[in-house]
Amino acid sequence: MRKAEKEDRERILQYLRKGIADCLYLYIDIMNYGIATEYMQVWIEEAQDEIEIVIMKYYDSFQIYSHRKDPVLASVVQLLQEYPVTMISGRRDIIEQLGKYFDYFDITYGVVFLMNRFRKIETKINILTASEKDAVEIAELICADEEIGGHYTVNGLAEQLAKRIHTGTGRSYIIRDKGRIVAHSATYAETEGIAVVGGTVILQEYRNTSYYMLLSNYMLQKQAEENKKIYTFSISEKMIRYHSALHVRCGEYGKMVSRRRMI
Repeated sequence: MRKAEKEDRERILQYLRKGIADCLYLYIDIMNYGIATEYMQVWIEEAQDEIEIVIMKYYDSFQIYSHRKDPVLASVVQLLQEYPVTMISGRRDIIEQLGKYFDYFDITYGVVFLMNRFRKIETKINILTASEKDAVEIAELICADEEIGGHYTVNGLAEQLAKRIHTGTGRSYIIRDKGRIVAHSATYAETEGIAVVGGTVILQEYRNTSYYMLLSNYMLQKQAEENKKIYTFSISEKMIRYHSALHVRCGEYGKMVSRRRMI
């Protein structure tokens, strides 16, 4: 295992493209930001000059990918011990292996979908594209939802949201009522031809409205206009059934969330 260098970028991207649905955030972030920034680092493991594993640390999370179905993860475990984080994610079989080495993570599994269908809906409800100044209020809404935002801190998530909005690598869409944000959905990562969408959160007292459908379809419409393939991750059985009826199932993933929460 070694830290990736700038000259490794293209061969890493070529490697990730072969299994894009299993490494979306890895691929998009390396496309957008390169190999290393103040909040991002990339490592690779090789065998006979061929890449075997790619790992990215993004803020306080790790994303892991290998094309192998039974990768040897000894060096990955060592790296994770060296850099404690609050979340680790990757293809389901990789997370199943890693879970055997750590007893302070809660593990959940989900499904990756390619969202290839949406409805254009006419509405009088004003759907807004959020600005950087909305990031803290959006983060507060997300963090109040344990399933989606339980592993974040408000300040840490707000920083990430503002960064994505500022750089154009992510967009947040919101609905306001009586001055406050009551619904949010986002492209959490975007690059040429690809977007990952999610983070749809509706304030409790507005969950019987049409806001979820309106936000989701509006966001998909905007991405489709830009000819992007749109992916999403689902954990709950309810949302897996929903997406299975509409969209293309293209992978399974796992997420490990530390019980040693960051302050």
